[in-house]
Amino acid sequence: MQGRIREADFIKGVAIFGVILIHVTAFNMRYSESMTDGGLFFAINQMGRFSVPIFFMLSGLFLFYRYYDNQTFPILAFFKKRTLYILIPYLSWSVFYLVYSWFAHRETAPQTVTDTITAVLTGSSYYHLYYIVVMVQFYLLLPLLIWTFRKFGGLTVVSFALLINVLANSMTWWEMSSQFPWMAPFTENAIRFFPVWLFYFCLGGWVGQRAGQILEWFGKIPFAAAIILFSSTGIWMLFNGFFRKETGFFNFSVLVYSIASLVLWFQMGGKWKHSWVSTLGRYSFGLYLIHPVLLNLFSRITPFLFPQASWMEFGFMLFAVTSLSLGLSVVIQRLPYSYLLTGK
Repeated sequence: MQGRIREADFIKGVAIFGVILIHVTAFNMRYSESMTDGGLFFAINQMGRFSVPIFFMLSGLFLFYRYYDNQTFPILAFFKKRTLYILIPYLSWSVFYLVYSWFAHRETAPQTVTDTITAVLTGSSYYHLYYIVVMVQFYLLLPLLIWTFRKFGGLTVVSFALLINVLANSMTWWEMSSQFPWMAPFTENAIRFFPVWLFYFCLGGWVGQRAGQILEWFGKIPFAAAIILFSSTGIWMLFNGFFRKETGFFNFSVLVYSIASLVLWFQMGGKWKHSWVSTLGRYSFGLYLIHPVLLNLFSRITPFLFPQASWMEFGFMLFAVTSLSLGLSVVIQRLPYSYLLTGK
């Protein structure tokens, strides 16, 4: 097994903070008639859009880094480990969120056994759980992807994945869905299927395939250049969001912005690998699983404490949800059999 990538915790920490940032700002925009009416909250929301693409890139990077050089793919050991440390926690939290939904907001909870089973299988037990369902799809595809990398070369596969990504993303654009009504089911559920994320995973795999060489190259990019690249792509993304109404994850500016952010976070991770951000990264899976229920609980309290949709409310929510999610993750991981809830 190869050595650990030392910048990994910092990158994961930034990414999970970005996920929480998206969800907190979405709460603060609850009174906006459209998403882009959210002003600075919308800008912050969009600036966090690197987060999920980063997680898919990191997943591809780590898996290829670990398994690409194996003579034979250890299928049984691989899927046993993913079942124990990923699938079982997913099922545990899916049941928890289904029960919580039934008591907290029954109108959006599944109403039948069929709906409940469908919610678990599609990652819609709660709004954030789709990520694991997509990762399971990538786990199933991993042996095939490694074979195609060896057969056709990494850049060829990454280029083909980019084509699939562009085609899949285009099916979510309102210009397309308004012209072709049959696309509506995919448009509504694209986030739950691998094609819209395939490029990120394969790009991460390509980096992981030759991690030493590429990560060394990342480190040689001037830090100022990494900041300029991140800032310029972020401005482009915000321009598309405010003026072209291109929001969410599925547009080309987010793709470029996410790649630029990976370079910047890698460089910052090398400089500040022992920061509080790295601590978030070490417990990122727990934060990912826990934070939505805390956000929902605090959302019932903050209207009585702060002006609604105010910066005070935003600051409190961001700090409280992040810190308490981290604290609960630390506590859970000290319990026996904690891997059944927060993985390993």
